[in-house]
Amino acid sequence: MSFKREKRVDFSHVVRALLTLLRAEKEGRELSMTEFIRESGIPSSTFYTTVRDALIDLGLITVESNPRERVVIIKLTEKGRKLARCIEEAGIEV
Repeated sequence: MSFKREKRVDFSHVVRALLTLLRAEKEGRELSMTEFIRESGIPSSTFYTTVRDALIDLGLITVESNPRERVVIIKLTEKGRKLARCIEEAGIEV
């Protein structure tokens, strides 16, 4: 029998991640993982240990790598975009 320990994700990190990506989209920019971490203000250790996996598992973001350029791009999915817009419209800030 194995036990999977669930990781909890701070809601403020989810909000910050989604709004950062939505803002970049509106500005016509794609963010590399490095740019995303800098702009979102989420500590990289927190992002890589909990937030990234939770957002991917929930279907809110995709992570695409380009091995030739050695860059990883993070993007909203349609579901993530809809949720980010709802958060923005509700005036939720962190």
